[in-house]
Amino acid sequence: MARTTAFLANEPKFSGQFTTIGVGIAGAFLFRLLDVPGGVMSGSMAAVALFSVSGKATSIGTILRLAALILSGVSIGSAVTPETLRGIATYPLSLVMMSICALAVTGASTFFLMRLCGWNKATSLLSSTPGGFSAALSIAAVTNADVPRIVIVQMFRVSFLMVILPIVVSGAGVHLATPTVHAVDSYTMIGLILIPGIAFGYFLDRRKLAGGMFLGVMLVSGTIHGLGIAPGRPPDIMLFSSQMMIGSWIGSRFVGFQWRTLGNMLGAAIGSVLVTLVVATLFAELTALILGFSFGSVMVAFAPGAFEAMTMLAFALGLDPLYAVAHHLGRLLLMTLAMPILVKAWLKDSMLPAQTRGFK
Repeated sequence: MARTTAFLANEPKFSGQFTTIGVGIAGAFLFRLLDVPGGVMSGSMAAVALFSVSGKATSIGTILRLAALILSGVSIGSAVTPETLRGIATYPLSLVMMSICALAVTGASTFFLMRLCGWNKATSLLSSTPGGFSAALSIAAVTNADVPRIVIVQMFRVSFLMVILPIVVSGAGVHLATPTVHAVDSYTMIGLILIPGIAFGYFLDRRKLAGGMFLGVMLVSGTIHGLGIAPGRPPDIMLFSSQMMIGSWIGSRFVGFQWRTLGNMLGAAIGSVLVTLVVATLFAELTALILGFSFGSVMVAFAPGAFEAMTMLAFALGLDPLYAVAHHLGRLLLMTLAMPILVKAWLKDSMLPAQTRGFK
């Protein structure tokens, strides 16, 4: 009981969270009214990010964040079919292309920030790594990297991609649609998915797997739908809520953000994102051409954005979310393995003396 009380005491005020969610709902409906592709998620994210400028927005706490991840996992898993499961066999070459793309994206952005913006080596590299934001910040603490610059570029990239990617994909002539399954799962069936899904997600979370709860629920939901046990998709209210809550959560990351510092770094942040977007688009075009995949699916899978957001975006655009999951997990694994090597080989001269680490 004491642990639960302490946990709730550390949660942001629920009245503030619900107000922030309300702003997210308004933004979702506005973008949907304007017929923006993927508008529910990008609209809620944009609205909450702008609301944070007023200083009245509240961060989304652990409880609502878990609810968002659980709803998203159920929704994305509902898009899995026997056909998508059979398509996994075609992923290996695509994963190789994605790995090369991730390294190329990191290198191009690092070069841009160093040569054209004058940033130091450590700041440039850690700002450019697509994924592993927490790992990048932990490494930054023991180098001469400028942490605020890393935070701004990393946060700006995730938010910018959520808005611009649907436009890039639809502008390329890709047909966007909501998932084509018309049957709706009963709430009893959803309950039967949630019980083992949350248990498996908790198991993955306890083992420090990135996005463990989201991934666990999604895998259970995907297995049940892929085997044909569940007949369709969640009700519309669950689909809307999952996308809106993920968008609001990402937008709430700007709560407490020092907007005045953005002005001095906006050019570098935009330039870095555009460079990564161009590189990812070239690799996506090439991969789609070689393997015969949909450009939209490859583009969202190769985009250097947040795992949960990009997977949810693939689902919202009617693309193959299982393909996106495989590639974003692969990228997280790649960057986790590559980061120590890059630090040792390239940032050796950027490390702080042992006695000053943690006091910079």
